Amino acid sequence: MNELQQNLRLLRPVWRGLPLIALCTVAALALAGLYLRYATPLYESTAKIKLAEGNEGVVNTTLLKTQDVFSPDNRTAAEVELLKSPLLLDKALARLELGTTVYRLGQLRKTELYHDNPISVHMQLRTHRWEDAPFRLTVLSPQSVELTSPSGETVQGEFNSLLHLSEGDVVVEKNLPLLAGRSEFPLLDTYEVVHHSPARLQDAILSRLDITSVDKETPVLRITYRSAVPEKAADLVNALSQVYMEDYLETKYKVANTTVDLINKQLQTVGRNLAGSENSLAGYRDTKRIVNIGQQTDTDLHKVAELKVQRANLEMSLSAAEDVYRQMQAGHRNVLDLAPSFAAFNDNASSDIVRKMKDLQAERRDLLLRFTPEDEQVQSLDRKLADLNGHLLESIRSTRNTLAVKRQQLDQAIGQAEQVFTGLPGREKNLAILERNLQLNEKLYTFLHEKETEAQIARAAPSSSHRIIATGLVPQEPIAPNPVLIFTVAGFLGLIAGVVLVYVLDTARATPQDTLRLQRNTRLPLAAALPLLPEPAMQLAYFRQLVTRLELKGLLREGTKVVVSDFSGTEGQAFFFRHFSTALAEHGRRCRSITLHDRASLNPEALPNEVMLIRNLPLDADSHSLAVMAGADVNLVVVDSLRTPLTRLSELEQLMDEYNLPNVQCCLNRENYRPGFLACLWPRLAVAAPATRRGEVRAGAPATA
Repeated sequence: MNELQQNLRLLRPVWRGLPLIALCTVAALALAGLYLRYATPLYESTAKIKLAEGNEGVVNTTLLKTQDVFSPDNRTAAEVELLKSPLLLDKALARLELGTTVYRLGQLRKTELYHDNPISVHMQLRTHRWEDAPFRLTVLSPQSVELTSPSGETVQGEFNSLLHLSEGDVVVEKNLPLLAGRSEFPLLDTYEVVHHSPARLQDAILSRLDITSVDKETPVLRITYRSAVPEKAADLVNALSQVYMEDYLETKYKVANTTVDLINKQLQTVGRNLAGSENSLAGYRDTKRIVNIGQQTDTDLHKVAELKVQRANLEMSLSAAEDVYRQMQAGHRNVLDLAPSFAAFNDNASSDIVRKMKDLQAERRDLLLRFTPEDEQVQSLDRKLADLNGHLLESIRSTRNTLAVKRQQLDQAIGQAEQVFTGLPGREKNLAILERNLQLNEKLYTFLHEKETEAQIARAAPSSSHRIIATGLVPQEPIAPNPVLIFTVAGFLGLIAGVVLVYVLDTARATPQDTLRLQRNTRLPLAAALPLLPEPAMQLAYFRQLVTRLELKGLLREGTKVVVSDFSGTEGQAFFFRHFSTALAEHGRRCRSITLHDRASLNPEALPNEVMLIRNLPLDADSHSLAVMAGADVNLVVVDSLRTPLTRLSELEQLMDEYNLPNVQCCLNRENYRPGFLACLWPRLAVAAPATRRGEVRAGAPATA
């Protein structure tokens, strides 16, 4: 409950200051309306450009992809910077002719004229000192004008005539098509003319130009421009979009033409290199008699291998013949005894002789069964065998010689066949080099032919892969100032300002207000807290209870001198003194009441059987009041909850300590009385109230009206 009361106590200033808060809110809304009335509206127009995809259009083939190895992945950011570049801005501004701006001057603001400009001004300045500076132009009549330069130089002339100034020449012309179509359009007026420098004009355009990407993954650019003239905003975004598209096409054609010329030159050079490589390879093949070096090498290797096999077989036969011949020369006449040697020897003639000898030998063995070795038939067979043996020896010798000759021929053939492999690695290396050069030139020539075709297609393409998907429209409603937002913010700020002002005034007033605040700001005890008592019966009943409480506290014993004081005489001292003395009398106590008017007034001491009640002089009026308080037994100081500043309580404590004032206690008048702002203001405005009512205030009201 105490916490709830504390929160309500904090909100009480807001409740009392509701009229002030409402006044601040209304004032803020009025200022917002005044601002909206005279503020210059700002219009916004937007155009959108869709960028070409990586695989879209003939220009986006591999023509430039393989040539630009440092191309960034994020093309959108590069295109945004291109649109903001001075190159494109200069082209767009040249189309719109925004170098000179004309304003119509009013009493509170100036209005920029664009298509609704009744005059056109052409300036030729000889220095840069007057650039971006305002010229004042006054149309005096339908035929004459007056021009004032930024330095104060004034010249008068007529329309379409040259106005000479010290640093430039100016020609003012009428906008006859506009004036003819709108006869009511005002011409006689005061204008302001500004000739912009290119650098500052670009900075001014860029400050209101916003170029962003719709989405990180979507290659669409949004071009937005804000201007006080809706037509100007739409014209600028459309001009910038068109300039961007034309620059893109111009760059595309320029790149394509340059690429075609470069590729043609390279084709000629590469063609000559390719022809030279072909001739070199053909000449080398003719010189070295190379048809297919791999197949030729395989054939020669196979031939050498076959010759070596034949030579090995011939060596075996020759070795066997040598062995047989050597043995037969050594005395082995019997051929049959040499049969193992004939196993490795293969000769047709010798084989026939050996076969005949075997037959004769078999026949001899048969004869020996019937005849002796000396028989003629046996001797005849022996002679035949001897003849055959001689023939065999001669055949073996002839065969040996023939084999030796063949071996020599095979050795010569093998040597000739192996001569082919002499210098083969060098020939292979040279041939590989020539073939590699030929292949490189062929690939380069083919690649250049493909790129030439792509470049021809790109140069012949009549349109751009970029597209303007939304043109800038003339806006109908301004984006700024926003009336709803302005009024909302103004009302909120007015409400906050009113609340802050209420709390500031409440803090600046710094009065006790209630018992809790009084006790927090002073160490003086509280004798009584008087609430608002509008009725006389309520006043009498309360003061009767107050007398009883003070008696219980021992403050109203017989012989006590009670002094009632206040600071300025308007805190309710008279009301308290009058009703307190009445309550004492009705309570049956002997009481004597005295009112001090000045320092000469009687101030007696209290008798032992009575209570003396004295209405003291205000503490601000006369220092004699301190002497009265010093001689009292009980000092009751009346403090008003709305009129007495808290600083007076500190002063009272200092006075009590300095002058040893006895038993000083506070009586809070009009506790928890929270009148509204108008209720507090009205008494100050009613200056004609009777002065006699200043001392006669009812409980809970100040002594003055």
